[in-house]
Parts: sequence; C-alpha cells; structure tokens
Amino acid sequence: MFIKDFTLRGGLSKDQIGVMNEKALYLVENIGINIPHKGVLDLLSNYNGVAVEKNNVRFKNDLVMEAIKKSEYILPDYAKNGSNWVISSGVNQTKYYDLDTKKIRDPAAADLIELTKLCDALDTVGAAPVKPLDVPIHLHEILMHKISYEYSRYKCNDIYDIMDKSTTECSNYIHEMARAAGKWFSFGVWMISPRAFDKKNLEVMYRLLDKGIPMWVSTMPVAGVSAPITLQSALLQSMFEHFAGLTMLNLVNTKSLNYISPNDAFEADPFDMKYSTFVYGSAEYARVTLNRISLCNHYNIPLMAKTLLTAAKEPDAQAAFEIGSHTLLAALSGARAFRCGGLLNHGELYSAEMLVIVCEIVEYIKSILKKEEFSEENLMVGEITEVGPGQSFIGRKSTFERFRDEYWEPGLFNHSNLGQWREMGSKTLWQCANEIVKKKIKEHEYRIDGDVKKELDKIYEMAKNDKQLEDSFKFRT
Repeated sequence: MFIKDFTLRGGLSKDQIGVMNEKALYLVENIGINIPHKGVLDLLSNYNGVAVEKNNVRFKNDLVMEAIKKSEYILPDYAKNGSNWVISSGVNQTKYYDLDTKKIRDPAAADLIELTKLCDALDTVGAAPVKPLDVPIHLHEILMHKISYEYSRYKCNDIYDIMDKSTTECSNYIHEMARAAGKWFSFGVWMISPRAFDKKNLEVMYRLLDKGIPMWVSTMPVAGVSAPITLQSALLQSMFEHFAGLTMLNLVNTKSLNYISPNDAFEADPFDMKYSTFVYGSAEYARVTLNRISLCNHYNIPLMAKTLLTAAKEPDAQAAFEIGSHTLLAALSGARAFRCGGLLNHGELYSAEMLVIVCEIVEYIKSILKKEEFSEENLMVGEITEVGPGQSFIGRKSTFERFRDEYWEPGLFNHSNLGQWREMGSKTLWQCANEIVKKKIKEHEYRIDGDVKKELDKIYEMAKNDKQLEDSFKFRT
C-alpha cells in the first residue's frame, strides 16, 4: 500500500471550462479570425460551415469540435512513462553567458555545439538552445537543426520541437535534412494576437501542404496588450485562437495530423506595465500555468508546463525561487514535462549554468513527490525497540543498506557544513554549476552516424551557396 500522492486542489472547474468552451466556440463562429492568404482562403471556401468574408473566416461549431476530436498527439517513448519527467531546454536565444568570463555576449556556432552537447548529456529535449549569430541569418535555422541532429538524441526530434522554419526555401532544406537523419519534422502556424495569422507564415504552410507534414498551431496573447487585461479573458482568447487555428489546419492539411502545440497550449502571458515586458516567473504567470493544466487535461492535450523561465537576470535567488515554486505548483497539479530550462530574463538570455540548476530543482521536486510505500518494513518498529537510550542508529545494518534509497543525494546542491564547505573551496552555486557544465560537455559522447553526417554536411553546403535561400530572408516584407 502506498501513501496517497501529494496534490494541489482547485483551479478551473468542469463547469467553468464548459462556460469558456461555449464562449470560445461563439467567438470562432461569430467573430472569426484573419487569414491573409488567397490560396488558403480558396481551400477553405470549398467547405460547408466556413464563412469567408474578405480575409475574415468563421467556422461552424461542428467543424471546430471535429478538429479537436481529430487532433493527434504522438508522444515520444521517453514521455509515455509518467515516472520519467521531461525537461525542454532553450528556445533559440540570442544572448548567452560566456562559460569562462560570465559576460553576456552573442552566441556562435561553437557555443551552439557545446550547449547542444550539454542539453543531450542532461537528457533534455525541445528546440536548439541558442542561435549561431556568427553565420548569415538565412543559415540560422538550418544550422540549428543540423547541429541538433548531430549532437543530440532528442533535440528537434518530436512533438516538443518548436523551431521556426521562416521561409519555404529554408523549410525545404530542413525537411531534407530531417529525412536524411531520420528525424521528426513538423511545421508550426503562429497566430498573431488578436486573432490574425501572419501572411508569410501561411505561405510556408501552404507550400508544405502536399508533403504530408504534421502541423501545429500556437498563440500567445498578452493580457492588456494583445488581449483584454484580465487573465481569464486572455485565456479565453487563447482558446478561441487555438480552436480557430486548429480548425483551419484540419481542413487544409489533410495529408497528415494536426494538433495544438503542447509547448504553448492555451498560453496567455501577463505583462508588466511598469517595464513594458512579459513577466514569466511571476505569481500571475504561475496562476496561468495552473489554469492551462486544467484546460489541457480537459481537452486531452499533453502539457509542457512553461515553469523553468524566470525574470531574473542571472542564476540567483530570484531565479531559483521563481522556477522552484512555479515548477512545484505545476508538478503538484500533475505536470511532468517542463520547458524553458536555461532561460533567463523572460527568455532573452541563455545560461548553461542555469540549466544545470534547473535540472537539480526538478530532481529536488521529484524527490518530494516520489511514491512512498506504507508498510511494516518502513515503520521499523523492531529497530526502534532494539536501540536504547544513549545508542545510535548510524551503525545499524538497516541504515547502511537503506540510506541511499531513503535520501536523495544532490549532484549540485551542497549539504555540507560550513567547515566542509570552506575546505572544498567556498565555491558559489554558479561556480559549481559551471564545473558540471564543462565536465558534461567534455565527456559527452553522442554523435550521429558518420554517413548521415556527411549527407547533412552536403545539404548544408548547398544551402550556403543558395542565392534563392539568401534572398528569401532579405525580402521578407
């Protein structure tokens, strides 16, 4: 018999979600979304239940419900076991804490390789951690995928991928690389709140429709900026935009599966009016996460909780508190996949040390919530009886046999006393994390098959000399 799991109660009720669902369907059917692409509009015009007025498109409720019912979520094997917690690390950051100087600088391709090795050594998933800003812009996304394929088992390789493919030419190269490497390939369609799609993004989607590619929709309305000020209304707008986008995909992308991205499902972001910025890591954002968990559970969407992001500027107490408390709340509500590991300052900045700290925080929370058997063996009445006053349990056989299983032994957090800490060099947490980062990178072994790498190199060389690819980024107006 096991002790009952710790859980967090509260949040949106079934009836409250029902009200939000009804209002989201009303908005999809009566207000509609902006789809500024003639080819997509022509395809949608062929369906009963679709109303097209210039660029505004409205969908009947039955089409929306059919799209929700047909949405398909292919989880990777590592995410199918609830005991295996998932960490996604990085979303193409453009600023980076140098590992030697601790100075903030632009990341380069060499940094991307090192960080991808670290991410793989820590068994993390998701997008590439940083952008290689030392190569031309039209090669950024292609090189991020190439390096992810070459040095990671998980990066850019499943439903948790959220990498951009900004132009048709770029997406074609990445698709070719994915096929050569035997990797997952999907395409994301982003809503620009309030209720509009980006024409360039739609054009890439339209050109990929014949390829049978999984497609997902996502949106990130910001309360008080691109959505009404209340978080409830921002969540409702997110539901409306996700439902409309998913319905569009279900009608036009008929050769493959479509889904709401687990990474940002029903995302709604709070905004700090004083600093004019997102406030990831805030109390309000933690509340959004808890409501997102309720919504994802209701619609059977595998949630990737965005709890590993902070407003802190460096790996400090603010970062640890915001990430730790947010992740614990989400875990108590049932989340077992968490994203944005390593990100600082609302996602503007990447820190390898922060990623190591984040992984330790998650292990700490896992230890709190681990399954615990209630049994005579664990109550140990015999041990209590046999050890009398003035004696100790430290030398008991049971202590020696069981202490490693009973206690979590941190890899980073230091449980030593003050004297021991001084003897070990009085190192800060940042210093200790830095040492782990460098050790993990040095010892990382995974490499893609040599013949596959040669094929990826060949495709990349073609991309480097492709004027049409280069021009596709120059003229994105």
